[in-house]
Amino acid sequence: MKQLIYIHGWMCHPDNDAFCKALASRDYNPFEDKKNRKDWFEELKWSYQIIRPEMPNKNMAMYSAWKIWFEKIFPYLNNEDLVVVGHSLGAMFLVKYIGENGFPKKIAQLHLLSTVFDESDMSDEEKYSWDFVYNPQIIPNIEQRADKIFLYHSTDDELVPYTHSQKIITYLPKAKFMTFHDRGHFFQSEIPELLENILS
Repeated sequence: MKQLIYIHGWMCHPDNDAFCKALASRDYNPFEDKKNRKDWFEELKWSYQIIRPEMPNKNMAMYSAWKIWFEKIFPYLNNEDLVVVGHSLGAMFLVKYIGENGFPKKIAQLHLLSTVFDESDMSDEEKYSWDFVYNPQIIPNIEQRADKIFLYHSTDDELVPYTHSQKIITYLPKAKFMTFHDRGHFFQSEIPELLENILS
């Protein structure tokens, strides 16, 4: 069976105080029935074996820890076509990992949603992507490791500026860049364009 790897996005914080401040500012209702933004995977479960590793320490994420955990799935990859999807920090992780390390098998499709490029447009107080930051010169290496690459970004993204994907696409001339204007940070439970590209 074909396989699909999904790497979620989450957060980095400069220290515990900043993390607690972020928690205090979040809304939370344990009784609210929210559709999970990963619900779109349900339509693929009959065609794909879904691999969704819970990356460690999501609220104080570190690339070095994610790299160790990510590599633990490699022995379970088969010889079927592989689809890899990354969202936000998860997409940034994939860009850095694949660009620097390659991948143990050919990727049929790589889908990157709301990818972080760098910290150049952030204030000094916001520059805490730590070891997720990468040298942009590694980005072209990805085209050697993935048959098809798709970038998705919405101009109204409230967390990662649209300009980040605009910068990334300049290093990936063969990639398809899909621009939206009303999807924010892709927190929706359904992303039909992503599904269509995977299944096409």
